[in-house]
Amino acid sequence: MRTLLLISVCSAALQAFAEDSRTAEPSTKGCPDLTGTYEARIAAWADKVHPFGMRARMETRQFATFQRSSGGFTLIWHTPREEFVAAARSLAQRDSYRYDVWLDRMLRGPLRDPKLPLPPGVADEHDLLGRIASVGPVFRGVDEVLLPKQCKGGWFLVSGPAHRDGPPDFKGGMEGTRDLEYWLGRDKDGSLILKAEEHRTLVLMKESLYTPYLGTRLGSSARLNKWPVSPALDLTPIRAEELPGRSRPARPVPKCLITGDHEAVFFQRLKANLPPGVQIETNSSSIYHGRMRPDGICDPTPYTVTVSAPDAAAIAKVADYLKTDPLIRQIDSQESQVLWDGRLMVKFRMMAAP
Repeated sequence: MRTLLLISVCSAALQAFAEDSRTAEPSTKGCPDLTGTYEARIAAWADKVHPFGMRARMETRQFATFQRSSGGFTLIWHTPREEFVAAARSLAQRDSYRYDVWLDRMLRGPLRDPKLPLPPGVADEHDLLGRIASVGPVFRGVDEVLLPKQCKGGWFLVSGPAHRDGPPDFKGGMEGTRDLEYWLGRDKDGSLILKAEEHRTLVLMKESLYTPYLGTRLGSSARLNKWPVSPALDLTPIRAEELPGRSRPARPVPKCLITGDHEAVFFQRLKANLPPGVQIETNSSSIYHGRMRPDGICDPTPYTVTVSAPDAAAIAKVADYLKTDPLIRQIDSQESQVLWDGRLMVKFRMMAAP
């Protein structure tokens, strides 16, 4: 009986392979020691790969430091301290307005008290760094924790397996349907190597029944990048005194404006007093400011906070605390709704003043 040779992907085998990779217990067996500092040389295509695509965009040279953490590694993207400070000085000289905007974001970002919440309107640390990078240099990115989900032969799986279809992801890569993985290892000279491995399954099928009876897994690999090893760099936080001062004084903040600093301290207090299971969902933006009375006292302005809680008793505890917080003058109303999981969502409409 004749047979027809078809090249296709055996979806069941690939799915099982992916599930095995996801459910396998992390192991350090066969893992390389990636600890050290390297000058990162990342091609444009790698911006689509986690964690390379999560790094902050830096105007200066970019380095990657790997530190031992949780059985795996913490990856720190950063730049040499002296190059960062030089870039800040250059920005201050050529564009004073842009520098002042950048400095304000730095003071509310990497130089802020880490115990305080993020500024209002900022989604996460990556969002905050993106806003800083859009106007000036970045010293250090957001740390990425890399767990050893798979190691083999001195290689550390950093991304994948990911299902791909279409044109190659990099020069010399496979076309069509495939599974793609990225691995990190060390060269003999200590440098860091990034390689890709791609796999597809060759399936033989009976021409009459169209049912597979033999599958062969094919694969290829390619070394893509090599990052030279570098001496360790100073990663201590940048201090405000290392940077040039503002070119002009900051605009005075209206006395009755609820600023981001007011909100940050308010949420720090609120989170410390939340009952178990209660989460803050949304809040007003800090654009409201009250009218100042002749006696110098600020009229309160509308302010809202929405929380979710497991039951009415927890909501009552939140209300009791809000009545005592220095920012809140009074609670006007509580708008409640029951969520799909039985939790309560409550919007507190209040009056607040700094």
